[in-house]
Order: sequence, then structure tokens, then C-alpha cells
Amino acid sequence: MTRVVVAGELAPDEGHAQATLRRFLQPALGAALLALAFALIGLLTSMLRAVDTSVYRPDDAWLVALVLLASLPIAFVHRWPLAVLAVVMAAVVAEALAGYAVVGVGVWAAGAALFVAAAFGSTWELVLSGLIAAGGLVALYVGAEGDLEWTEMAVSWAAFSFTWTIGAIVRVYRAVAARAESRAELFAADREARAREAVANERARLARELHDSVGHALNVIVLHAGGAQRVLDAKPALAQEALGSIETAGRQALGDIERMLGILRATEDEPSYDAQPDLGRLDDLLARVREAGLPVELRVEGTPQALPASLGLSAYRIVQEALTNTLKHAGKAHSVVTMTWAPGRLDIEVVDDGRGVTAAPSAGGGRGLVGIRERVLLFGGELLVGPRPEGGFGVWARLPFGTTEGETT
Repeated sequence: MTRVVVAGELAPDEGHAQATLRRFLQPALGAALLALAFALIGLLTSMLRAVDTSVYRPDDAWLVALVLLASLPIAFVHRWPLAVLAVVMAAVVAEALAGYAVVGVGVWAAGAALFVAAAFGSTWELVLSGLIAAGGLVALYVGAEGDLEWTEMAVSWAAFSFTWTIGAIVRVYRAVAARAESRAELFAADREARAREAVANERARLARELHDSVGHALNVIVLHAGGAQRVLDAKPALAQEALGSIETAGRQALGDIERMLGILRATEDEPSYDAQPDLGRLDDLLARVREAGLPVELRVEGTPQALPASLGLSAYRIVQEALTNTLKHAGKAHSVVTMTWAPGRLDIEVVDDGRGVTAAPSAGGGRGLVGIRERVLLFGGELLVGPRPEGGFGVWARLPFGTTEGETT
């Protein structure tokens, strides 16, 4: 099987390793940069701001440590969002309890940790993040001992509530998207399994039918060879006729054997002893289809030629499966079957004027189209299926075959 290599495509092991590395590094790098930004903003704020020392404790090294404790843990928010939220909120509350004017960057960092915990954590992390944020705000208001206006508290509460709500919405969306992706993967796997099963079953059936046709040809060869041997001296004309029949049957059997190469057959599949149909029974098939409620017309162009048994059977099955699809999907419709004979090939066209069906096999069916495709590919033919521009659906198949001297219809 030819493998198409896209530019920049990695080997399986290398691609998996690098994809894992990218998944780890991207959130880690983003969190580290965010933590660094919060720390720098917090340090610059504590160094450049003017604090009313009659109300707040002067900024000192302890405040710097608390600012760093309220910002640097954000570097690990992608790994432990709930723990980071608790540490950051504790540092902000500690600033208020120590008498410092709270540096706003700690509140921003707490909001970022709250969003990550609510959006990407589990259900219990979603609930606990809200409780930690609410408890931290209450402790901050109490620790400020009246230095924090209730309006500021209300704004902080509203901002945290909005952040938590947005995080919860993102979490719900991610859960829905993950379930949809999981269902899509399951459906895709089911369709692939059904398609493989349909192909395997169809190949096994084709192998069984070809086996029966080759066995029939060999029986004919044995019988004619025995008869020719008995009358070789007394009736040479009859012996010559038997030899001609042996040659015809042998050529047909040889063609069937060549087409059997590469076909997989189920070892436990039970053989069928039913007589295999061919194009000679096409009229009976069309009569049954008409009785089932589908008006169908047969058109024959060109002069019918001799076909190997396996190819005649496949041509019959192609018409049968195309008409079956029309019965199932086309609704109230009219169908036309056209058999076009040309030297060395047979073109089969089955069209209808119904509502049409999909060209690809569906998850719940479509094995008829799979069977048609396998039969055409088996003989090296061509196949076109799909909706018609004028309405309805069409199946067109070309089956090549070699003509030999001595073949009879």
C-alpha cells in the first residue's frame, strides 16, 4: 500500500513524543509567563506607590514576600489550579491581616486561578474553587477592619462571580465537545468495522462462488476427457468435439483461478449448494422486482457474448444489488437496466428516477454498494455510482472479459 507523506510529517514514535511534549510545554510556558508578569507588576506597584502610613503599614520586605507568594504560584496553575487558588487567596488575605494596603495584582492572580480551576478542573474542583474564592473575599473584608469599602467588596465579589461563571460555562462546553468527539470516534470506528466486515463477507462469498464455478469446470473436463478416451478410436469426431469442450471449460476455469488470487476466504464459512444464477436468469430477477413494486425496464444493446461463469454471476449480482438499493431507498420510482455489449466488455447501467441514495455505504447498510464495488474490482473493471443530475440514482459498471475461440453461450 502506498503511503502518502505530508510535508513535515513525523515518524509515529517521534510524532507522538513531540506531540506529548508540546501538550506539556504550551500550558506550562503560558502559566510561567503569566506568573512572571503578575510578579513584576506586583513588585513595581509596591515599590512605586505612596501608602498612607496613618492607615496602612508601610511597605517592606514582608510585603514583597507576600506579593511574590500571591503571584509566582500561578506558574503551576495548569497542574494544581485549586491549590494555587488557595495559596494566592491566603497571601492576599495575609496582606490585609498584616495591615498592608492590598496589592491588586494578587486579586487578579486569584481571579486567573479561579477561572482555570472552574474551567478545567473536575466537578468537585469547580465547587471548591467557588467556596475558596468566596471564603477568601469574606476573610479579606474582615481582615481589612473597615479599610475596605463595601462597594469595593461588591465589585470584587461581582468580578469573582463573573469569572467563576465564565469558567463553569467553558467547562460545560468542553464536556459537551468531548462527549461529541467521543461519540464521533465511536461512530467512525463502528462504520469502519462494518465496512471491513462487509468487505470480508463479500470477498468470502465471491471466493465461494468462484470455487464452485471452477469445480464445475473441472468436472466437465474430467467427464469429457473420459468420454473422449473411450471413443477416440471408434468415433474420432466425437472425441474431437469433447476436446473442444475441454478447451473451453479449461480456459474459463483458468480465468476464474487467476481472478481468485488475492481473495481472502473465511475458513469456517459454510459452502452454498444453491445453483448460481447468471444473466440467463435476468428476466426472472426483473419479474420478481416488478412484483415487489418497482417498475423496471430492460434494454439490451449490442450482441450478447459468451461470459465466464464467474463473470456472468457477478453481472447478475450487480444488477440484483443495484435494484435492491432502488427498492430500499428510491421510493416510488421507475428503473431502467441497460446491458451494453461490446467486444471484450459488458457495460451495465441501472438508473432510477426516485429520490436517490447516498453513494457511500452507510453505517447501518450499504452492503449492496460494497458488494458491487468488490465484484467490479475483482475483474479489473470500472464503477461509477451516485445521484443523477436529472434526479434519481445511477449505477454504472464496466466488466472487461477476454474472448476465446470455442466459447459458447
